[in-house]
Amino acid sequence: MNAELNTATISTLGERITGGDPVFMLMGAAVYELNFTDKGETFSWRDKAVAASLLHCRPDDLPQGIRPYVDRLCDDAPNVRKQAVKSLSWNGAKYQIDYQIRTFDGRNIWVEEKALRLEGDGRQPTKIIGVISNIQSRKIREEQAGYHAAFDSRTGLWNRTRMAEGLTQMLAFTKRYKRASSYLAMRLTNLNDINTTYGYEAGDRLLRAVAKRLTACVRAPDICGRVSGSTFGIGLSDCDHDNMQKVAERIVKILSDQPYGSPHGDLYAEFAVGGYDLDGGDNQVMGVSAADAMEYVCTAVAHSEMRQGAFVPYSQSLPDLKPKQRISELTREDIIRALNERRITLAYQPIVHARSRETHHFECLLRLRRDDGEMVSAAEFIMAAERLNCVHLLDRRALEIGAQALIEHSHIQVALNVSAATVKSKDTADAYLQALRGLGLNTKRVTLELTETVALEDPAMASRFSVEARALGCQFAIDDFGAGYTTFRNLMAIEADEIKIDGSFIRELSITPHKQTFVRMMVDLAQTFSVKTVAEMVESREDADLLTRLGVDYLQGYMFGLPGPAPVVGLKKTKS
Repeated sequence: MNAELNTATISTLGERITGGDPVFMLMGAAVYELNFTDKGETFSWRDKAVAASLLHCRPDDLPQGIRPYVDRLCDDAPNVRKQAVKSLSWNGAKYQIDYQIRTFDGRNIWVEEKALRLEGDGRQPTKIIGVISNIQSRKIREEQAGYHAAFDSRTGLWNRTRMAEGLTQMLAFTKRYKRASSYLAMRLTNLNDINTTYGYEAGDRLLRAVAKRLTACVRAPDICGRVSGSTFGIGLSDCDHDNMQKVAERIVKILSDQPYGSPHGDLYAEFAVGGYDLDGGDNQVMGVSAADAMEYVCTAVAHSEMRQGAFVPYSQSLPDLKPKQRISELTREDIIRALNERRITLAYQPIVHARSRETHHFECLLRLRRDDGEMVSAAEFIMAAERLNCVHLLDRRALEIGAQALIEHSHIQVALNVSAATVKSKDTADAYLQALRGLGLNTKRVTLELTETVALEDPAMASRFSVEARALGCQFAIDDFGAGYTTFRNLMAIEADEIKIDGSFIRELSITPHKQTFVRMMVDLAQTFSVKTVAEMVESREDADLLTRLGVDYLQGYMFGLPGPAPVVGLKKTKS
């Protein structure tokens, strides 16, 4: 097993350290290769010295096979690992598990094992490469009484004090090795709106969900934490002033483009971001510490009126900002004016056949064009519309634009989102159904998407709406399935043609066995009732291929196309 293979594999498993230094990439990680042949199993360590250090033994005493290694695992770890290996049913499949192992000096330590299937015969792997790391220190920190002194109790992220310490260490490291470092403060601008509208429990739930998503997209040695009630901080160890905004935009996209499920329906996160170059020239002259920079930017962002999605690189003096109207400050008149001026439009995201990867239909997503021409996604204004009791007008506008698209593009099918406000009121439901009748035969090319929360809150109205819309030729899909608190039986009451599996169960599916179990169960149930399945938020080839193997019918996500101003068919196939 050569070093090039190991480096590439560790990179694939997510062990790459920012900057790509191979010394850091392999530090403390015991790499093994496991082969299954007709003659039995062969097991080898890439670096016996590293493996011996991990297990506290001499290199000559290391387990020479996988069975002697597994015999040292504690409690139920052998079974957990066995099930994880079984999940490696295709080349490229991965798993990640934590467990305790008994070292040769009699101690039990926590380790993390990541493995990748390189070769196989059908569902049976024949070659696996794995990386085992000592995570005992992390586990101890989590269990110590002083845990809450460093971690935020709501999100589990570092708190303000620990972030200041981490930034100080990061700045010292980057200065020593002559690398750039930056700090981002991301304010959740609509947290107060959510607390006011749905209660503090909903706000706390959103904070935890954002923290989980943020943790998944921030890789060591970069750090992140919750530094105030509505502000998250991120330390970037290899990011200069010129790249700050690019990184900020990427993270905001990950955190805000997809909704967060809740008992109240989809909630969206809106952010304004401030950035600070920790080792810029001004800092060197004025002696600004990392902790000072963090306090400065957090305070500036917290007291600014930055609009949703804004990024401001701060210097030593607060910039003279002239913010645009915040989305949360929209009035009913603002939305009606945007409707009258035709500034409410649609963006079309392709949904593809899982096997052929050819476009099947498009989901129509609302967009608002500001007075200055900037496009704003539905995530940024739909909550304001719900609060102002005019979201049903947006549903009607989406239907109107979608109907025109069906006329202009005779070969496409579309999916339109319908809000709870439209379905739960007889007047708005009847008005929507009347507009549907105006489509004539084109209704057969329309799928209406309801969230499962709508079906649960008022199943009678949802069923009535479904029956009448289906009589016109429309199909029905249940959006964000799995994010709420309902049952498959309740959802079948509206005779859904599709269920869209919530993206939280799809992201990192290929390395998360319990998510695979959930998706497999949903697919089996759906097939029992002759219901199609759509997987949302598909972002990697590994996840897409696994979803296809599990029997999911359609895939949707950035991997297959971003929402665009027009429905474009003929996307490039991405199937491996």
